[in-house]
Amino acid sequence: MEFLSGWTIDNYLTLLLTIVMAIGSIFALAQWNSSIKIRRTEFLNEIINKIWFDQSMAKTVNLIDNKPDWYTEDFHKSYSDFSYQMDRILSYFDFICYLYSKKNLSFNEFNVIKYEIDRTCASPSVQAYIWNLYHFSNKMEAGCTFMYLINYGIKEKIISDDLLTNNTDLYKKYLNF
Repeated sequence: MEFLSGWTIDNYLTLLLTIVMAIGSIFALAQWNSSIKIRRTEFLNEIINKIWFDQSMAKTVNLIDNKPDWYTEDFHKSYSDFSYQMDRILSYFDFICYLYSKKNLSFNEFNVIKYEIDRTCASPSVQAYIWNLYHFSNKMEAGCTFMYLINYGIKEKIISDDLLTNNTDLYKKYLNF
């Protein structure tokens, strides 16, 4: 070890401290990664709890799944609890699709709730509702509220990209556009 022969105690201490700092940095990085995984898991758990165990949201998801004809002309006549709950679940699913599109949710994390979102996008009433909202928003020159959900549904071929056309043969028109 000829290259270390001219070293002083200070050089040895500096080398030792550098090694200890490198080991400490690796340990801190491992802890940081672990805490990120735990936070992501907790966040996914919050999403799941909201969809499946929040009584009003679970009830609305069930209605979307089991009552394909909920969207009628009466839906817009008064802003009822039902329309509020429908907007709430669609907004929540839109937010989840936003997170997924921005890669804040991984494929595996998204896959846990994909079924509910796919079933929602496949609902004839949801499609009719978002078709009406999309074209009403365009008329008002405003962004459509559920655009990430719409884009996800079109990308996955659950929703036809014809939804973006103003073809009134597709769905019944309930809003003034």
